[in-house]
Amino acid sequence: MTRGSWVLYGATGVTGQLIAEAAVRRGHRPTLAGRTVERLRSLGERLELPWQAVDLHDPAALKGLVGSSALTLLVAGPFHETSRPVVEACLATRAHYLDLANEIPVLESIYARDSQARRAGVTLLPSVGFGTVAADTLVRHLVDFLPAADRLDLTVDPYTAGSSPGARANALRVISEGSRVVRGGKLVPVRWGSKAPGAVIPDTARTVFSVPSGELSAARRTTGIPHITVSRPSNLPSAVAGVLLPALSVLARSQTVQRRAEAGTAGASPVPDPTKRSRVWARAWEPEGRSATATLEAGEGYGFSAESAVLAVEAALASRPPGPSPRELSSAPTLRSASRRPAAMTLTSTRARQQRG
Repeated sequence: MTRGSWVLYGATGVTGQLIAEAAVRRGHRPTLAGRTVERLRSLGERLELPWQAVDLHDPAALKGLVGSSALTLLVAGPFHETSRPVVEACLATRAHYLDLANEIPVLESIYARDSQARRAGVTLLPSVGFGTVAADTLVRHLVDFLPAADRLDLTVDPYTAGSSPGARANALRVISEGSRVVRGGKLVPVRWGSKAPGAVIPDTARTVFSVPSGELSAARRTTGIPHITVSRPSNLPSAVAGVLLPALSVLARSQTVQRRAEAGTAGASPVPDPTKRSRVWARAWEPEGRSATATLEAGEGYGFSAESAVLAVEAALASRPPGPSPRELSSAPTLRSASRRPAAMTLTSTRARQQRG
């Protein structure tokens, strides 16, 4: 594997800095990239890494940046705006592309470029952060145990130490567009706040509600299961959540609310609480009613994403140049989970529990 032959775009954000630090610890020397010269220079000097300021709206400069390395990892959002130009540049220069997006439209748009990626001989791999990596790994484990399953319910409860204006603004945009589930193998819209009756409700929550998270897109490709939900836990009573959450979706459409979220400050660097954990629950169902449940436990979400992203970079750079073979690509759903299992992740249930439903 060639260490250092990659670009980290969005390096000066909260997650970008964590990824840069994790990369250095593992012996990498990525080129730090973004838009702000002063912040890039400061980070580059602190970590003794090369840096380059490039605007995503400058196609020629962007191609020059990504074409100078074997791979670009995009961590600058909002991904529905930033992903496309970087993907285009990577395809044009035959460079691998990875990102931290977790929005369904972004994942679907990248999956739709499969034939282009094959022709270019490169890997396009979205969503190498906590939610999808953790959930996809757990799903693979569970479906291997219950291969006849035709229904899957995921509950994702991330713990993150802090947030950022960009993350908050993106969350509002996602909420404003309503939720999604997979039915009959297709993504279909449902009301924000809709319940997933089969999803695990954690002991610390009162209810769960469906969310339009990237785990839906990944899981339906990893498993082929035709009916899938992804939920988040809530401390609201179920009846209250059924009223307030749809109202929140309407409020999130307000441009005033969105502008205030974008204008907020990121605050101090997050300091993780070692006593808190991120968790994912998966429950799969067979047609005759048998089900199995498994749980995965990990640490703080930003830290997990930093480690998993660097491991994903290593996996992509280690593939035979100029990229995966057609055979590897055709079996990508199975390989995807195995190659992206972060070392920091711990399965709290190493054997799924069977039960008659």
